[in-house]
Amino acid sequence: MLPMNKGATLPLTKNAAPLKEIRLELSWSPPKNSSRGSYDLDASCFPLNSTGGGPLGTIADIGHICYWGQQKTPSMEHLAGDDRTGDGDDPDEVILIRFNAIPNNCDLIAIVGTIDKAIARGQSFAEVADATMQIFNNETNELLAEARLAAMEAGSTGCLFASIRKANGIWTVENVSQGYPGKELPDFFQLFGYQG
Repeated sequence: MLPMNKGATLPLTKNAAPLKEIRLELSWSPPKNSSRGSYDLDASCFPLNSTGGGPLGTIADIGHICYWGQQKTPSMEHLAGDDRTGDGDDPDEVILIRFNAIPNNCDLIAIVGTIDKAIARGQSFAEVADATMQIFNNETNELLAEARLAAMEAGSTGCLFASIRKANGIWTVENVSQGYPGKELPDFFQLFGYQG
């Protein structure tokens, strides 16, 4: 399976059997010999209602957002904890999504990447190499899609990596690869309409 480039979409449902759970495996390579310290990349999943505002919609339920500060929710779970370096051959972060537990008003899941303390450390996604997301059917372990993060513009401290959208009962993934200069994780909560 060739990796999806920026803007590409792919249906995740390949037959009549309903897709119950998917597993997102994210990997990246940290910059070599960086003078800016180690890069701690974090993956987060925001359940959204696409009819709201924001770049893709508004948060459907704050209690279902899966991120480093809330690693297990009723519908999503970080399975591998928080990898702080990107070293090694195993996936750096793994997130399980249970479609049957997602809030009824959620029709889109935004997959966001951020770098912890990026602004303070002068780090950005422009220096991160080989960031890739693989999506598996968690029941069968079948590889459904692979998306490679496109090159980010300088200063992109956050990114909207991909979106998973439901339409007519079919879940589809899109490689968005949109950089957000000067944005860190709290900014995405605000972008998606959180007022807390």
